[in-house]
Amino acid sequence: MSDAFQVSGKIIEIFDENVISDKFKKREFILEHAPNPEYPELLKIEVVQNKCDLLEKYKVGQSVSVDINLKGRRWEKGKDSGYSNSIQAWRITESDGDPW
Repeated sequence: MSDAFQVSGKIIEIFDENVISDKFKKREFILEHAPNPEYPELLKIEVVQNKCDLLEKYKVGQSVSVDINLKGRRWEKGKDSGYSNSIQAWRITESDGDPW
């Protein structure tokens, strides 16, 4: 069973690659997902490692479909703890426009 999802929209912003360590890098972008155009959702999506290159062929304003995985983990630092979530893209394809 796969927990992969797909979301479509328009690229609003693309950030520079962020090298976290010599073994980990990521790049983020903002996707405007607007099934209800009156209330668009601005989703921060990341690509990691060798998937960072996926963004090279896309520009701000371009409509795309993005295959994503939802990631979540618990963290602890001293007496503090919490949870974090991320949306990770593993495929990006050009689309003709928003499907709604």
